[in-house]
Amino acid sequence: MKEHLPLRVSDILSRKHFEEAIVIAGEDGLNRIVKWVHVVEVTNIRNLLNGDELILSTGVAWTEDEDLFVSMLNQLVETNAAGLCIEMGTYLSEIPAAAIKIAEEKKFPIIIFQKEVPFVEITQDIHTFIINKQYRKISDLRELYAEEKKRVEEFEWLQGWLEGDHSLDSINEYLLEHGIKPKSTEAVVLLAKLHSFKEIENQDTTYIKILFRSVFEQNGFAVFLVEKRNIVIFILLNNRPSKNIKDRLKKAIQSIEDSEFLRKKSTAKIYMAAGKLVEQLTDIHMSCQTAKETLRIQQEMSKEKIYFYEDLHLYRLISQISKHVDLQELVMEYLQPVIQYDKKYNGKLLETLKTYLECNGSKQETANKLFIVRQTLYHRLEKLENLLGKDFMDHEKRVTFEFMLLVKDYLSPYLANSKKNIT
Repeated sequence: MKEHLPLRVSDILSRKHFEEAIVIAGEDGLNRIVKWVHVVEVTNIRNLLNGDELILSTGVAWTEDEDLFVSMLNQLVETNAAGLCIEMGTYLSEIPAAAIKIAEEKKFPIIIFQKEVPFVEITQDIHTFIINKQYRKISDLRELYAEEKKRVEEFEWLQGWLEGDHSLDSINEYLLEHGIKPKSTEAVVLLAKLHSFKEIENQDTTYIKILFRSVFEQNGFAVFLVEKRNIVIFILLNNRPSKNIKDRLKKAIQSIEDSEFLRKKSTAKIYMAAGKLVEQLTDIHMSCQTAKETLRIQQEMSKEKIYFYEDLHLYRLISQISKHVDLQELVMEYLQPVIQYDKKYNGKLLETLKTYLECNGSKQETANKLFIVRQTLYHRLEKLENLLGKDFMDHEKRVTFEFMLLVKDYLSPYLANSKKNIT
């Protein structure tokens, strides 16, 4: 490869990670010029490309959907992309015959990797080569500078939107520039925080962002994102006439948690927190603020996973009270006798109390949930009466104990290493 010649798809095949790659269609187009490399996992890409980009993909956005694949391929051809490289095995098992036919007719290269490859390393390798060897002309450097400037401006604009700085006209103009016409003005902000990776790599972060965007779009949302350290902020605009936004968002979250990528990362933990659903695009900042509150409370809770601000209920109240009151001391005031009994005798009175309250005092239901016989339950309830008073199920006391059990659950992460350990 001579430095003064443009980089072509055929040259890419000799680069690192392409040693075992196979050209399965469009071989006559291997002389196409490559000016950049993009990882693409969405189905609507016309507004994302400028031409001459080599596309890397796992196919997650069109898994087993031949029509989506063909539609995406036609868009790549129309935008004069350089070629398509697909990782086989994770989401795709074969390339549709219709796609191969189009690629042959249009002389558009389709290249497959038969095993998992690091897309981030590929893009870094090729981008470095392009910048250092092929595009040292001043005009090209200006283009790269303009692209970087555009990214910065994009970040600043989205950040301003999250802070409530933009008017409705400004927002609509921005959406129009990006080819987005939402079918409603409803929106929600979701935060994704990466936590507990042994080593959070750029490659992992990139795949996570791709995964999230793809799943959200499949569930009817237009997506914008801002990345800050280990938190990715997603602005999700309802892109369907239907109002079942929460149900679709639940489905998306479940799909992400069940994804093969996260299952492989057994040491990874991702917190996902959705803010308040807003009905006006100018109120995005309110959803962002409540998403941050949801994330904060979610990380403080030890057991229950609550993704939505509107589902926090009493935990929001507990969070506010904790700023002014020593909740550990308050919990001990009400639950200490039961906690100490369990610790001394390895008992299960606290679990019994919680279940009994949840079952509204139904002894049969409580025994069934605890998998114990009625006689054992009666014995435990008698112990609870001795420790808490025979009136512990009277309305005011019962509500207080229910609240204190929630507070204890909320405080558990802090109490693990506390001298006031009440676990």
